[in-house]
Amino acid sequence: MEENKKKKGLPRIFNLFDLALIVIAVLIGAVLFLSRDTGTSGAITGESQTRIQVRYTIELTAIENGAASRIKPGAPVVDKIKKYSMGTVESVTVAPTVKDVPDETRDVVASAVVPGQESAVVVITAEAAETAADIIVDGGYVIKVGLPVNVRIPGLNAQGYIIGIERGDAQ
Repeated sequence: MEENKKKKGLPRIFNLFDLALIVIAVLIGAVLFLSRDTGTSGAITGESQTRIQVRYTIELTAIENGAASRIKPGAPVVDKIKKYSMGTVESVTVAPTVKDVPDETRDVVASAVVPGQESAVVVITAEAAETAADIIVDGGYVIKVGLPVNVRIPGLNAQGYIIGIERGDAQ
């Protein structure tokens, strides 16, 4: 008869060890959430920053002929991979893509126009934070001369390099 008696109360779904793991996971999640710093634009927390207006120039190469004409002043520029905002287009200069080609008969290097391709030099403006080591635009993108870029501008995806940076006054 004793076997037919049902236990009264709530069924035990979690034991003490499971509850301890859940509490620890919630505490770790809360600490990580509260310790994030959204005001540094990607800079290391604790580093001193100066707010500046920055103009930087990128050279986009190997663009299909006619595609660079889609780049318009005022268009937003976004990193194609991480989706960081990089600023807005200020101006665009388009020219044919030129590559250096060795001329072995004369033992020199000559420049040749690549058919079907053009290059665009794009000047971008953005608000940024400057630290001792980096310039970080407000979208969180770190800019340095020589860094490769993969950009998305409305109507165009392209690759190139940062070729120049001009710092302005704080805004």
